Amino acid sequence: MLRAALSVALAFSLAACSSPSEPQADVSELRLQRKGTGYPTLTGYLVNQGSVEISSADVFVTLYDDDHRPLTDVMVGVRDVAAGDSLRFEQRLDLQASAAKLKYVGLN
Repeated sequence: MLRAALSVALAFSLAACSSPSEPQADVSELRLQRKGTGYPTLTGYLVNQGSVEISSADVFVTLYDDDHRPLTDVMVGVRDVAAGDSLRFEQRLDLQASAAKLKYVGLN
């Protein structure tokens, strides 16, 4: 009887520790947009896949040159994305990159 009660108590405490309300995010439609001969602009959407608002996220992207060699990593800050919603971000670059690839999203 005591063993069964302890098993039930342990199951409830484990369920309480796992938080289904943790933020979850992804990036969609990541691209470099170029107007004329100027530097490109990095754009995309931060998609909140969780059930709570994302108050702050850092999107880290690796930029590549024409020969597909990594140039540098850039970070774009995105704020206040409601649960289940997405928000467009835009970052003007100061170098000539020809491709971009998502490295990771850090949720603060």
